[in-house]
Amino acid sequence: MKIRALFFAVMSFSSIAFGQQLVTKATFDMVEYVEDVDWVDEDIYCAGFSFKTVINDGNACDAYLIHYDTNLKPKWTLKISDEHTNKIFAVKRHKDKIFALVVQGKAERGDEDVFMKLFTINLDGAIENKVNFGRTFNSPSNIVINGSHLIFGYRISNGTTYSADFKNEIINYNLDTKKFVRHTSTQYLATPKKIVVDQSNIFLFGNYIHPNQPNIMVYKNGKYAEISLKSPKTEYFLDSYINKNILTVVCTFPGEYGDKRTYLKYYYLNLATNAITSTAIPYEKLGWSEMHFDTYNQGESSWMIVEDAKTKTLQYILIDNKGKVMKNLSFDQNNGNGAWENYIIRDNMLLNANADGIKMHKID
Repeated sequence: MKIRALFFAVMSFSSIAFGQQLVTKATFDMVEYVEDVDWVDEDIYCAGFSFKTVINDGNACDAYLIHYDTNLKPKWTLKISDEHTNKIFAVKRHKDKIFALVVQGKAERGDEDVFMKLFTINLDGAIENKVNFGRTFNSPSNIVINGSHLIFGYRISNGTTYSADFKNEIINYNLDTKKFVRHTSTQYLATPKKIVVDQSNIFLFGNYIHPNQPNIMVYKNGKYAEISLKSPKTEYFLDSYINKNILTVVCTFPGEYGDKRTYLKYYYLNLATNAITSTAIPYEKLGWSEMHFDTYNQGESSWMIVEDAKTKTLQYILIDNKGKVMKNLSFDQNNGNGAWENYIIRDNMLLNANADGIKMHKID
């Protein structure tokens, strides 16, 4: 049953608008595609890759991890070019180590013979360890550190082409013992996008919510399961978080040929009873004409990038788990286009990285 009362709550929200001022900006010498950023205390880490290589065959690429201070002065750059193809997708600083998920191998047109690897890097930018988890395809999820465990999800393949059979895996890597446990899906699921961990429970979400198939890989109370949200059509996953035994899944339907009804959607999964409820909020009621798929999780709410229906300008909006917009922040369109953004908002500062460079804004 849908929670219809939430529609009326959306109509009555009041949000707070904030401006922003560009404080400092740094451009990249080599990075063409930014995949992740991490910000710990006074240290910022930016991960990406570039097809500008010595081989220069259109498929070879090198991976880069750049360490900045909060003034965006580079302190060191780590270039990863061990293989023909090197792509760094996720980075996480934990205590005195930096962990990075790197895809390495060889790509040639539609054939990708590549492997998922976890790099352990010290604070001086030197690689200390590499663990190979096996053949992969496409990008992995984010990294979550839970106590002494590093957890992420990635797609596995029994071949090297798009026609191969795909499944997903959750990797639970013990940082102390250097051993890991795999949880493998029973069938095809969408490409992993986000891991959510609550105590010892793990939830892996793909980039799509497909109908008529499982949408969430779950390891809960020592048991593995797969859950379908029973979506009526394919929706795009945005974010997820847990509050008081309720797993909230935020997704969107941006419209498609033959169906232009755009909406933001919430699924609520009761972890005690496994009951699922949902509500869909049309873009028109939120005042949007378009939204993008890059989000930043703020605990029990999410920052998103949307286009205002009237002005056609982009904005960051902070929206809670009921569809209420709590804050608006202008988007600096001189330093980003909203197409592929990696950003962190905290302490009245906005860190944003895209192909144009890495920027730090002060929020008014």
